[in-house]
Amino acid sequence: MAFTHWKQYNVRMKAFFLFACFAFFLMLPVALRAQQELAAPPPSMPDGEVVSEPICFSVINKAPYSVIGSFVTNIYTADDGTKARHRSNFRLEPNYKSEFCTYGPFYEGRKLELVLRTLIPIFSCKTAVTGDILIYGRRKPEGGTDTWAVCL
Repeated sequence: MAFTHWKQYNVRMKAFFLFACFAFFLMLPVALRAQQELAAPPPSMPDGEVVSEPICFSVINKAPYSVIGSFVTNIYTADDGTKARHRSNFRLEPNYKSEFCTYGPFYEGRKLELVLRTLIPIFSCKTAVTGDILIYGRRKPEGGTDTWAVCL
């Protein structure tokens, strides 16, 4: 009698084990796809992309002095076949905010080059044109300034 009971228990365990394996292998692709979607970075915009609607962003000068700079696009080919870039120069007074809009062409990831300068370039980075771009600066005790931006 006890042997029969053990045999029924063993059959049930085997059935449960087979069901659990089947369910695991059935759900594995779904779980892996969900993990890849969560871990994958957002798709990168191609180098040289031009958009049909302008993308606008703000630049805020948090430095205690005026800042001069430029936004520079990626290289494009003009109608006459020459290579060129769009450049938009700006001057921001302390604690001043200004809005800029662009169609590109962008660097990869919808980025533009930001160049801060005096007579010569003092800071440069490629920054995404989403959200506010903050420019910071400080006056040095020995004279001169440190100026930089938070690039996205």
